[in-house]
Amino acid sequence: MESKIEVIKQTFLAGESMNVNNFVKFFTSDCRYKFSNFPEARGPQEIVDSSGEFLKRVESVKHNIIDYVENGDSIVIEMTVDYTMKNGKKYTLPCCDSIVVDGDKIKEMKIYMDSSILFADEKSGNADSSTSDSETVGVDLPTRIGAMYAALHKEDWETFKSFFTDSVLYKIGANDPVVGPNNIAGMLSEIYKTLKLTSHNQRGFWVVDGNTVILEMDANYVNKKQEKFVQVPCTDIYRFEGDKIFEWRVYPDASRTGLQLS
Repeated sequence: MESKIEVIKQTFLAGESMNVNNFVKFFTSDCRYKFSNFPEARGPQEIVDSSGEFLKRVESVKHNIIDYVENGDSIVIEMTVDYTMKNGKKYTLPCCDSIVVDGDKIKEMKIYMDSSILFADEKSGNADSSTSDSETVGVDLPTRIGAMYAALHKEDWETFKSFFTDSVLYKIGANDPVVGPNNIAGMLSEIYKTLKLTSHNQRGFWVVDGNTVILEMDANYVNKKQEKFVQVPCTDIYRFEGDKIFEWRVYPDASRTGLQLS
């Protein structure tokens, strides 16, 4: 019998063929499949039925496995996924998959990824879409935030800091504010020594008054010390000055992380 990781690698290769019928051959008849924050598909046929919009937009996919942890029949995989869109745009998105293998087939696959940029023209919303300014911001600011998070997932701190004004204010819940890109990067790099940020599942996205973005999401982490998955529901508010963030407020339910911020 093949190892779990080999079964999964073959499944990814089948997905990269962009033939969904090849892809679902690697799933059990009673499988459960959930991509990002889209509804769960049950059984191979529901996977096929739910893939139409994705296939209309995406030309090719490539999975790049970074690391994985096995526990019994389950495996958690950290990776990036390269997408080439049919409009020519290319994106590399961080991702964490939680997979249950049954023999040589997959019984459950949950994909934790912020896929909003792949469906941006449908999922981004404006508080006042009747104005041209809001329409412009609705296109530019989601892309800007997506690029900031791409740098954050990679822990590319120099690129990450370039998305902020020099006096940016960052505040998590009721904790004391942190001011300046260097201090924000320093704080997050310390948190990431324990919690590895893997992906975000977007639930809602609103642009208000042309310069403010409200993002409702689940942030997905792996606790490095305990080797377990942790999901943090939160709402973030970003305020922009031009193309840079001058205020970032995070309202999380961090009770399951075990971290105390001071």
